[in-house]
Amino acid sequence: MRTSPKQLPFSTIVITLTVAALLLPWDAHCFGHPALPIPNSRPSRERFSVLSGPDAPTSSREAAKLYISKFDKSFSNEKPPSQIESIVANAKSLSASLFSRNLKLTNPTRQREVMTALTAGLAVSLAMVPEAVSFSFVAGVSPLVGLWTTVVLGFFAAAFGDRAGICSSASGACSVVVAALCASHGPGYLAGCAALAGILQIVAGSAGMGKLIRLVPHPVMVGFVNGLTLVMLKAQLTHFQSAGKYLSVLSAEGRATYGCALLTMALVKFGIPKLQEKIEAAKAIPPTLGGVILSAMAAKYFAWPVKTLADVAGSETFRGGLAILPRLGLPSSFWAPLMSAPLKTVKIILPYAITMAAVGSIESLLTLQLLDGIVDDGKRGSTRKEVVGQGIGNLAAGLTGGIGGCALIGQSIINAQSGGGISRLSGMSMAIFLALGIVSFAPLLGQIPIVALAGVMLLVCQSTFSWSSLRLWGKIPKLDYLIILLVSYVTVAEDLAKAVLIGTITSALGFAWKQSTSISYTISTTSLNPRNGMPRLPNIKCYNLNGPLFFGSAQQFSSLFNAKEDPETIVIDFSQSRVFDHSALEAINNLADRYGNLGKRVYLRRLSSDCAKLLAKVHDGGLPPYEIIEVDPGKDPIYGIAEKSELYSDVPVAKAG
Repeated sequence: MRTSPKQLPFSTIVITLTVAALLLPWDAHCFGHPALPIPNSRPSRERFSVLSGPDAPTSSREAAKLYISKFDKSFSNEKPPSQIESIVANAKSLSASLFSRNLKLTNPTRQREVMTALTAGLAVSLAMVPEAVSFSFVAGVSPLVGLWTTVVLGFFAAAFGDRAGICSSASGACSVVVAALCASHGPGYLAGCAALAGILQIVAGSAGMGKLIRLVPHPVMVGFVNGLTLVMLKAQLTHFQSAGKYLSVLSAEGRATYGCALLTMALVKFGIPKLQEKIEAAKAIPPTLGGVILSAMAAKYFAWPVKTLADVAGSETFRGGLAILPRLGLPSSFWAPLMSAPLKTVKIILPYAITMAAVGSIESLLTLQLLDGIVDDGKRGSTRKEVVGQGIGNLAAGLTGGIGGCALIGQSIINAQSGGGISRLSGMSMAIFLALGIVSFAPLLGQIPIVALAGVMLLVCQSTFSWSSLRLWGKIPKLDYLIILLVSYVTVAEDLAKAVLIGTITSALGFAWKQSTSISYTISTTSLNPRNGMPRLPNIKCYNLNGPLFFGSAQQFSSLFNAKEDPETIVIDFSQSRVFDHSALEAINNLADRYGNLGKRVYLRRLSSDCAKLLAKVHDGGLPPYEIIEVDPGKDPIYGIAEKSELYSDVPVAKAG
């Protein structure tokens, strides 16, 4: 009988993976911000010694020439280090940077930046608790599973991701996906599903599939933000209900619940920012963290009858101690069937894993784009690294019995607004503080009123919703406005992945339809210089095309011409048009055949060289004598066509000039 693999303490996992991370070759900004520069390698002092001493150059130009020659010589004489030597060198460089003066933590500016990142992580860790607990109930697992998923996923996604400020956790979008799997096969299968989803994300990210997020139009992005804001609002309003009804302000519980939330919101929005203007030391504490702590203290002092985190998640979740640490390894309820029938087991979890990987990647990448605009640091997050980072986080979460997840837009915005957008250290510290809270300060953490955290999230909803989109009716195309409403509705009613997919397809079809109706022409007369030595032909009818020619406009293009009534020779000028795809090539050849069957000729003018050669390739037997392409290298445009690569096998690359 097969048994599950030996389980290791969670501390061993963290130490092992942290050491592995230190051995990787990090880039020059390991923590995502110049505040913590960590050089990957350093040139030796000997390479710079030529610039000093009695023979030092007298001008900057001489110094540059001397340094380059010295550098090239020294580089050519050095043997390339082996892979093991490179890893060791990187590890030494990293450790030296972390624990030496090169980090410059004595610099007051650096100290403030690091402290801001740490306090932002602490503030977000508190906001993560109710979300992780709620999503655990949605997935059908213990709240502890959701909390530890947030710890593991949040740490590794921040460490290996790219955009500073992103915070990852068990999410509603992913929990809804796997809820049916948990109900049919048990919670053990969720860990295997999360691990497989992580592997799929690592593969997709490494293949650069994250770049597909660029195809998401702006109206879809606005609809996503608005829809997700409504989802967050709906989730927070449940904390003000009892037995499915909103609490009455006339009851003691109602007054305490609404009062605690309003107090938190007032402190975060007005009180603490005013205090920070007067007291410099208060700037080290994010308003969200200070507001939650002060509201919790007020609720405890005045004995307000409000629900705490322990009341919602259960006292067992916040008992604390090392006994609640997760173990390394897949649960035995999943490991045993995986070993006995691997293909059957993988077939069960694969559809859920694919959906989770897609949904998690989409939400994380849209969150990345949103933070790129909020954190105005002049940087753009790498979609490749972010998807890979999310995959590593989900893989680690699955191997510790977690349910998987993705980036959370609300908590990421809290992190950015608290100053955590300057460093990935804030995302890692969020996970560390949450782990410490679960293990060491669980009873204290469980006493925080859940409506205090709901008040913070309500402010996030207020600041996240695109209020300007409500005033766009009549100012933008009606289709774009309808797409905003459609994506918002589908996000609330169904899920994020369907909303983005439907919105993107609708936008693409709308764009194709608009472009298909934009092709037109004007009639003029021109002259021709036939190739066979015939005299110049004046006053030839010329169709001057305007607009793109592609699959959507091919039929409209064909309807522009009347071959029976046109003269024996016509010219089609593509100066204000462009041929995009195979459908366009076929439309041109079919039009020429219509004229050729009537004994007439068609001259094609201002086509790119690629287009001219491909027209001959896609036409059976090459270009017929009645389809003539005028060639003028000095005036013909240069562009490629979306066509099969084998058709380009003997088509030379066009060059400008």
